[in-house]
Amino acid sequence: GGGDGLKFVVSTPVIRGALITDLAVTVLSMPISLFPALNAERFGGDPRTLGLFLTAIAVGGVTASVLSGSFTRLPRPGVVMLIGAGSWGITLGLFAFAPNPWIALAFLAAAGAADTVSVVARSTIVQLHTPNELLGRVAAAEQIVGSAGPNLGNVRGGVTAQFTSPFTALLSGAVLCVAAVITVAATTPGLRQDVVPVPSSD
Repeated sequence: GGGDGLKFVVSTPVIRGALITDLAVTVLSMPISLFPALNAERFGGDPRTLGLFLTAIAVGGVTASVLSGSFTRLPRPGVVMLIGAGSWGITLGLFAFAPNPWIALAFLAAAGAADTVSVVARSTIVQLHTPNELLGRVAAAEQIVGSAGPNLGNVRGGVTAQFTSPFTALLSGAVLCVAAVITVAATTPGLRQDVVPVPSSD
């Protein structure tokens, strides 16, 4: 049943680390809910700029998807995922200090690309490290994390901004994201090693 899939996720460091990394990217540092306030405070509140913020992340993601063949063939998807997730946090931190909308858009596009790299690599890790008989259940857990994380992250950003400021909410999320990724990398050596596919049991 579903319990077997959850047990496998919790007891398999590489899978657990991959999903925790995704949560670090989304729950700790999702910036979307902060865009209206940041745009109003930093960039004059032009609605066109706000629209471009949302578009920039998507453009970066699509660009990375088109070029995904260049990194999906690398032998260490765990390293690719960690670099992508860390780069997401770093570029959001840089976005917090962007002096004008164009530089802000460049950082957001880079963040979108980094996120896509991380997501694609995470999916590769799940497929290669999960026995076939559990793949559907583990993939379902991955999807739940992937869909719930951004929503929780937007709530976190909004609540943090309410008690501090949009800038503080954005920068603190970026720092927490990078710290979490470093922690996962340090405590999950399997993510830093070559992938060996898990054979299915009879």
